[in-house]
Amino acid sequence: MHARSSGATVQPVPAAAHRHILYAWIFCTAVLRTSPFFQRRDATVIRVSEPREIAAGVVLITAGTGPMAVNLYLVRSGAGWVMVDCGWANSVRPLLGAVEKLLGPGNAPAAIFLTHIHPDHSGAAGVLARTWGIPVYVHQAELPMAAGRYIPEFSMPLNRWLVAPFLWSLPTRARRSMEAANDITDVVQGLPRSGEVPGLPDWVAVPTPGHTPGHVAYWRSKDGVLMTGDAVVTVNLNSLRGVLLGSPDLSGPPRYTTWNWKTSMDSVTRLAELGPRVLAPGHGQPLAMGVVPRLRAVATREQAQRLALRRRTGGAPKAA
Repeated sequence: MHARSSGATVQPVPAAAHRHILYAWIFCTAVLRTSPFFQRRDATVIRVSEPREIAAGVVLITAGTGPMAVNLYLVRSGAGWVMVDCGWANSVRPLLGAVEKLLGPGNAPAAIFLTHIHPDHSGAAGVLARTWGIPVYVHQAELPMAAGRYIPEFSMPLNRWLVAPFLWSLPTRARRSMEAANDITDVVQGLPRSGEVPGLPDWVAVPTPGHTPGHVAYWRSKDGVLMTGDAVVTVNLNSLRGVLLGSPDLSGPPRYTTWNWKTSMDSVTRLAELGPRVLAPGHGQPLAMGVVPRLRAVATREQAQRLALRRRTGGAPKAA
């Protein structure tokens, strides 16, 4: 979530999007409760799960439960470790404890690599990076979001429909306080354009734009491990059942927090072409069976839905 110090145009909600507003409202409530502004009044700490190794040198930790649950990963490289995504701002304290327990007292990851800048994946980045004295890496296209401000050309439906109206209702001082709390420009760096992941020679950063302009996945080809962030998840956050119950279902990113849906589906196709064998998502449980066919099915299903919508809105082609 990003704040902005000046006014903005709030876009009307398309009639076809009403179903997604319900899911977005549930998610938005969680986001607002974990924002720096609300933390002063409600300092609830988000719990984290016990670390669990899901592939060689890849350890999963889940921060939060229910709609707020998000995955982050500790990845071993030689004698050291790095962190991929880092959870909500309110998960800092338990994460510090979990990392110390896993790595040992006085040890810390060498860097934080973000799949993208959204509060559930990057909220803890600033405090953790400053505490540990380490850099945070994002794709070059994601860097403008590091300042914590609302950027219209980077916005998503959740921002335009719900978050922006709320932000504009706040006093300027409160809005600026939220901006400052979300600012990670002092610790952030752009990933190399080559796709190299500093400190992780076996991994590459794969551009997967759509959910955000600079979203990336992290890919280890030698054993087919793919950390996808929100490019593809294993719980359908576009369904009420998925949002409330976390029912397993391979899916694209939540529409209400996605910058460009069509581009996000193109990224799903790109991930399927890699041939992953283990999918480590940003939300939901890891997947290690039938990964490629399921990824292709997600992309194909979306293409079919777009074609059907085009036919309904434009009319069926006339017979010759």
